[in-house]
Amino acid sequence: MSLTGRLTAALGGAALAAALMTVPAFAETSEETGPETPENNAELPIVQTSRGSAHLKANTLNPRPVCNAWEDTRTVIYEVRDNFTPVGTVSATNRTDHTIPLTQETSKSQTISVTVNGSRTEQTDVNIGGGADKKGENSSASGQWGIAYSLTQQLGAEASYQLSWTVGQTVGPYDVPAGHTGEATYGFRTIAMTGTQQYCTLDGTWSTPTAWRANVPIKNEVQVKLYDNPVGSRP
Repeated sequence: MSLTGRLTAALGGAALAAALMTVPAFAETSEETGPETPENNAELPIVQTSRGSAHLKANTLNPRPVCNAWEDTRTVIYEVRDNFTPVGTVSATNRTDHTIPLTQETSKSQTISVTVNGSRTEQTDVNIGGGADKKGENSSASGQWGIAYSLTQQLGAEASYQLSWTVGQTVGPYDVPAGHTGEATYGFRTIAMTGTQQYCTLDGTWSTPTAWRANVPIKNEVQVKLYDNPVGSRP
């Protein structure tokens, strides 16, 4: 091979080696999936068991039953969230050199009630306790509502079956300093609970858990915000 050919071959080999060195290395990757779990909370889970009798009864299908068939139910709450549900906002921009009040009367009524989404089986519905009177009211609510109310109180919150903002109700007054904008957002504070429900089967054991969710009103609430820059209007 001529000198020129040997130089060409050598340069070509060097170029190939350099190119290989610049190719990025691809490490093996792995992907993990799994259920999202809430942060640890010393107060959770909350387990509420409703028993129809003061003691466990003998069961021909199970010598050691853990519950009484068709009588007992169990609700387990493993996640609780404290929420604010807004229904309206009033605002005022103070372009004067002194403080002004932010106040307004509501122009329409807004209501929020206990909501429950669960009991996917007829057996759970039947064994949950039937009708239960709302506290301080004559109307009747389902047993599910009563359980949601009771669990919310167990969490230390003043539960309500229903809350309202009525027409003409006053929001404010709140002081807005000179050169500032004030916003008062009114709505409802609620407790949202997520968990499961079970009923006692014929052999005296708990059924497969079914999903259960409840949203319980706590109180009417107003959240006030003051800012002197439009950026402050962002949530």
